[in-house]
Amino acid sequence: MLFTWFMLTGLILLFAPHDFTGKFQLAFVHIFRWPLSIGGNVALTARTPPSVEGAKQRSEAQYRNYVENLKQTLDEQTRKLEKLSGLYNTFVWEGADFALADVIIKTIDGSRNEMTINCRKTDGLMKGQYVLGDESVIGTISEVFPQIAKADVKLVTDSTSWIPVEVAGIKTIMTGSGNNAAKIVALKKEVKVEEKVFALKNLKEGGFLDAPIIVGKVVRCERNTQMASVWDLTVAPVCDIKSLEDVAVIIINPPK
Repeated sequence: MLFTWFMLTGLILLFAPHDFTGKFQLAFVHIFRWPLSIGGNVALTARTPPSVEGAKQRSEAQYRNYVENLKQTLDEQTRKLEKLSGLYNTFVWEGADFALADVIIKTIDGSRNEMTINCRKTDGLMKGQYVLGDESVIGTISEVFPQIAKADVKLVTDSTSWIPVEVAGIKTIMTGSGNNAAKIVALKKEVKVEEKVFALKNLKEGGFLDAPIIVGKVVRCERNTQMASVWDLTVAPVCDIKSLEDVAVIIINPPK
């Protein structure tokens, strides 16, 4: 019954004169003006796009941030390029190549003194190659992972490290003693504190140098407890390894 009445009303309105239906429509709008205006405002608010000024401000902010990030990247690359340029311009590095790498992890605790580096290139990297920090030898490559462009470095202060060195004109072996220190034992000559220690080429382990490179300095010289005629030295690195952010691996082909 209700459906029938609606159908009859619809047919009457459909065939009624236009003037009558127009007045009916205006009356309906007048009666329901307030709820219709609320719905219209809500819909308009939901569909209105952000203001042009707000979009412009966000665009400018994004642009400024992009420029600042780009400047920082450029400054970082320039700094690394200058560092490499300075290394190549040193006469002792003629014929040498360098693999610049970022320091990822540093472990300088107890007997374990190591670091992991992220290399930009692993071509030519091999175990035993010397690693420079602040233009001083800080360790040697202990493992290379070319598939992930990373390598492990055994620092000269690690308890398992040993490298040939020269101190006060004497060629000997320096071993790591842990806790960011190394030692030279049974030296047949007393040397002064602050005497510089230089790393030498180590053909057995693959560490090639064209000339001795500084590795540390003597911080203590005392007589050997078992043989009073020889001296034991405590050596400290000449650079702050804990603060290093990048290093350079020395790549020199062995002499033919």
